[in-house]
Parts: sequence; structure tokens; C-alpha cells
Amino acid sequence: MTPHKKAAYEIVHEYYFMLPNNGSLNEGINSCDSRYKEAIECALLSVKRLILTLEFMLVENNDSYIMDRINFYDEVTSELYGIKNSDSKLSWKDLMEVFKK
Repeated sequence: MTPHKKAAYEIVHEYYFMLPNNGSLNEGINSCDSRYKEAIECALLSVKRLILTLEFMLVENNDSYIMDRINFYDEVTSELYGIKNSDSKLSWKDLMEVFKK
């Protein structure tokens, strides 16, 4: 798993576990399925805001490290859209890698 994909899944799972749950896998507004879709949207929004903040920082301080971070989070955004547009689920091995510190 690439660092970008790992970061994307970490952000999605952070939001997923913060959202309310009604205990149903796929029925209702707070089902696991709808909660996961909402977590992806939250992740996309937060990464977009992070990139905007980094771009403002880059204007004031033309540092290559900031540009590296922008490029990193652009890749994370691409991974998030990949997650959003696919039905593929993580394998247990990949899931364990996401939560490994």
C-alpha cells in the first residue's frame, strides 16, 4: 500500500468512527454504508481545505517542503476519489496496515 493510499484510508476511517451509527449495515440514514460514504466526503473536504491552507503558506514562504506536502495531499485526494468510485474493500492485511502506527 502506498503512503498516499494509507493516508487516504486513515482519514476516511477517522471520520467514519466519529459519525453516528444506527447498527444497520445498509439501511437507514446512519447505516454503516451511508456513514462510510459520508466519511469519504468529509475526508475529501478536509484534504481540500488542507491543500488550500498549504497553498496560502506557499505564497508567503516559498519553501520546497510545503510544495512537497501539497503534492502529497494531491495524491491523497486522487486516492480518495478512487475509494469513492470503487466498490473494492480492503483486505485484512491492508486494513491492519492502515491502523499500524
